[in-house]
Amino acid sequence: MAGIKEIAKITGLSLATVSRVFNDSTLVSPKTKEKVLKAAQELDYQPNIMAAALRSGKSKIIGVIVPEVNNFFFSGIINGIEKMVSDSGYNIIIAQSHESQEKENEALNSFLKLKVEGILLSISKETSDLSQIQKIIKSKLPIVFFDRVPNLKNINSVMLDDYMGAFMATNHLLDQQCKHLIHIVGDTKVSIFKERQKGFNDAIAKRNDKNLKGESITLSSNLKEDIGLIKKLLKDKPNIDGIFAYGDEIGLHVLNLLKELNIQVPKQIKLIGFGNADFSNLTQPKISTIDQECTQMGEQAASILLKTLKDKSASLKTKVLSPRLVVRDSTQ
Repeated sequence: MAGIKEIAKITGLSLATVSRVFNDSTLVSPKTKEKVLKAAQELDYQPNIMAAALRSGKSKIIGVIVPEVNNFFFSGIINGIEKMVSDSGYNIIIAQSHESQEKENEALNSFLKLKVEGILLSISKETSDLSQIQKIIKSKLPIVFFDRVPNLKNINSVMLDDYMGAFMATNHLLDQQCKHLIHIVGDTKVSIFKERQKGFNDAIAKRNDKNLKGESITLSSNLKEDIGLIKKLLKDKPNIDGIFAYGDEIGLHVLNLLKELNIQVPKQIKLIGFGNADFSNLTQPKISTIDQECTQMGEQAASILLKTLKDKSASLKTKVLSPRLVVRDSTQ
């Protein structure tokens, strides 16, 4: 495989000059840079990024950790991050925690070994011990949290107003004359799902109507068991006329269950999800939902990190995005 020695030989330049080109040094003229890059292309030379990082102390790499890549919401965030980072000169490495604090810490340690210059992180459901995160913050390595944010002061973060999103979803069901509402709750150990439950409860309470009834059902991590719980609830309480699901995916499973039980949506039960996943606009009926602005969240998180990398003295930022109600057939 060709190396910088071959490039130096072809161009007639010194090894030091060729090396400066790949280290993006300002000491190299545009003409020389063009000459070296042309030779590198002809030789199909690929610079060793990690070796360059060890020499310069700058990897030009940003580490991103999400709970699950195949989740619509997090894939949308990654899309936003890539969109913002693409022209910055930085590359990104993506890791998954799979909702495990142990795997999250392993990813953080790997990033440190790779000498990443910044980290974008959405913490896992299991994350309760924040000691590893606190060590990174104290080390002054730039880190920006998004969506699921640890309960720490003086951090950079981007999140959705989950409380308001749930409040809007519940109010929409109430505006459609629903009287007996069910909230299918996510894991309340995770702050965003706890906020959504508060939003649901407060929307009903603020109506100050004794004829309204709101109940919550907390699911396990076993989908088959969860569907069984919802099925039993629907049979035991035939007056249910509105369902707010904590996410579009569980909303889709509920929609299929209602069809199985010959319960008409939205005539008998109105259904709203959370997330605005692509498939929510493809079902029959199409599912009303709350848009989490996932791409915007990724863009904002990356933007804050890039500004911090450019100016380490930049002030800390907490950005709270506004949710958006998307009304479709399942509630009309």
